[in-house]
Amino acid sequence: MGTSGPRIAAIFDMDDTLLNGSSGRMLLAWLHEKGMLNRYFRRRDIPQVIAAALLYKLHLLDPTWLILRMGRSAAGTDAEEMWAISRCWFDEMLLPAVNGEGVKRLVWHQAQGHLPVICSGSSPFAVDLLAAHLGIGETVCTEWLIEGGRLTGELRQPLVYGRGKVHWMEGWAAAKGVELGSSYFYTDHISDQPLLERVAHPVAVNPDPKLARLARRRGWEVLDWKSG
Repeated sequence: MGTSGPRIAAIFDMDDTLLNGSSGRMLLAWLHEKGMLNRYFRRRDIPQVIAAALLYKLHLLDPTWLILRMGRSAAGTDAEEMWAISRCWFDEMLLPAVNGEGVKRLVWHQAQGHLPVICSGSSPFAVDLLAAHLGIGETVCTEWLIEGGRLTGELRQPLVYGRGKVHWMEGWAAAKGVELGSSYFYTDHISDQPLLERVAHPVAVNPDPKLARLARRRGWEVLDWKSG
């Protein structure tokens, strides 16, 4: 990339793209395994949260309800405690789920001089840890608000989901001198159509059926990272 040209970003979704699986579902599984679900979710909310995670996996539910519910359930939690728990969860469950093919593509973009960034609706407690592990210095994700060192239960709006990804990525790109119209975006989910349409190089990775059909119609690149 010439110095006079636009700065190009390599934008990566996290769940089911850089990770083999959903961080939200993996968090629920990890908390259940550790006997900690009741610590962060009210007992009466647990069946709803688990059902919502399964419905989202089947593409039958907009995940914004689940994202908001998980944020609210953590209200009052000490932020440092959340980071400590998240590091254990990352080491035990997320680290083995990192997609090797995604890492190879990341390395390729870095060699081209592109600026990598993870853009995800998930929380910093997953996104920032994965970014640090991969050597990615930029993240755009759903921020969990903190006051007095404790989580408030509120999330920054709009959520980094659907058109919300375009909103936050446009602000990020302006601050970093990045031209989104010349950039790449890798994702698995049809909800990311607005951002896929905003970049020059939309890439469907292990796409869900709706995204696979859209990618074929638009002539977008489709990659199989399932073996990664």
